[in-house]
Amino acid sequence: MTEITGIIATGILIGVVLLALKSGIGCAFASISRREIVYLGSLYLVISILMGHLIEIIPVEFTNNILATGLGMHIIVAIGLLYFGIKTKKNWLSRRCDISRNSFLWISLPCPVCLTATFLSCTVLCNLLEISNIKIGFIVGLVLSFGVVVSTFSVRYLAEHLQIQNPSSLGSAMILLGLFYLLSPIVIPAYIQMQSIPVFEASFNLNEALKSFLLIALLVASGFFSNRMNIVRRRE
Repeated sequence: MTEITGIIATGILIGVVLLALKSGIGCAFASISRREIVYLGSLYLVISILMGHLIEIIPVEFTNNILATGLGMHIIVAIGLLYFGIKTKKNWLSRRCDISRNSFLWISLPCPVCLTATFLSCTVLCNLLEISNIKIGFIVGLVLSFGVVVSTFSVRYLAEHLQIQNPSSLGSAMILLGLFYLLSPIVIPAYIQMQSIPVFEASFNLNEALKSFLLIALLVASGFFSNRMNIVRRRE
């Protein structure tokens, strides 16, 4: 394996870890048990092995058709995340009604986008490395399942320490991820097109940039402490 191949394979596995982190965030804020978290991680392992098996069965034309529907899948997943994220947050804040056991499935279960990413990861790794497709699926599945379990327990521990382990935080995470899914098909192509435009040099004022950063940090900090004070007053 050459150095370039190793870098590409490492980058793909890092992408798989980020996919596991997304699922782990949903599990961390949902009202589910540790056993259910392990079950979900095992589901990712089984799906990855299945994807590795399908590499030699699914033709390239079918894969291209799946990629062509990527924009539609992004929009559907984004709408679901936004709707159920707002619903989860609203039900908890207004009525103390916890629906996280159902709504977290939108962020934690393998969605069409996640399945496509897993299949493409297995396909690219199988072409890069001299390893059988079943072993590639098993490796990707191990990374996914281990990443889901570890990220879930890590995020849950951190959330409990910060006292934000509640369905409202799950709703916020779903809304942010939904906005990302909604904007990424628009922003990423626009960014790629910008790379072909000649770049003009512009002067950079460090003092002005520092003042702007401090102003933004002050606004964020004031909003955070204002929210914490409101929470304390409600408890009293």
